[in-house]
Amino acid sequence: MDESKLIPSIHNYCDRWCERCAFVERCAVGVEELERWKNDTPMTDEEMWNTVSEHFKESLRMLDEMLREAGIDPAGIKAGPDPIPDPDMERLEEEIFEKGMAYFKLTDSFFKANHDFLAAREAETLKMAELELPIDMEQLEHTHEAVEIIHQYSAFIGVKARRAVSGMEDMHDTEIWGDPPYQSDANGSAKACILCIERSLGAWEMVRKTWPEKTDEILDLLLALSRFRKELERLFPDWQMFVRPGFDTESEILPKNSLFTDHQ
Repeated sequence: MDESKLIPSIHNYCDRWCERCAFVERCAVGVEELERWKNDTPMTDEEMWNTVSEHFKESLRMLDEMLREAGIDPAGIKAGPDPIPDPDMERLEEEIFEKGMAYFKLTDSFFKANHDFLAAREAETLKMAELELPIDMEQLEHTHEAVEIIHQYSAFIGVKARRAVSGMEDMHDTEIWGDPPYQSDANGSAKACILCIERSLGAWEMVRKTWPEKTDEILDLLLALSRFRKELERLFPDWQMFVRPGFDTESEILPKNSLFTDHQ
């Protein structure tokens, strides 16, 4: 692995979709995932987060080395006393996570309740193919991609939103994040989350147009997701200003032919 080509911290603000990422070969986590694919042993969630943790520890070691080179003893830098937890912030973090999980459960319930309907639509398409009847392949492919996007992000949204809220207290601390203050981990996590919500909204709308008979059910999901997005935008008004490593700094190499724009 040529570490000089890796983009530092890119995995912190991605959508965890390595298979479709244009930067997979320039991400420390993605490179390890590629090796596993070669051996047909995809990384589990536990292994993924252990790997992220190891790269985080490595970044701390590099920081210590930089401080020593600058003549600063890392051990002499005091973090100060542990802050007293803010009960209101803890409650907000839990509420945001619960709302995210509520959306995940609604999504899961939708697909379970419509299992027979989806199976019938698939059988209908196969029958049309056998009879050599015309099939709108573009719409079919877009619908499949939309469903894939919905499944990919349904659980991720709540987890990423929780991470964003957990960092709100030091979001504007320039001693931690430097200047500009909006380049904080909380804003970065919020941006990754909101972009996934926007793609999910687009995906649900595509599904609604394809299956108009399911409009009432899908409108409930769209409403819940739209409200969640507005709440995050209220909590993180500067989320769009965060510059994601790779995705926002080298956007010219991102694919432009995806159904939903700004996809990693």
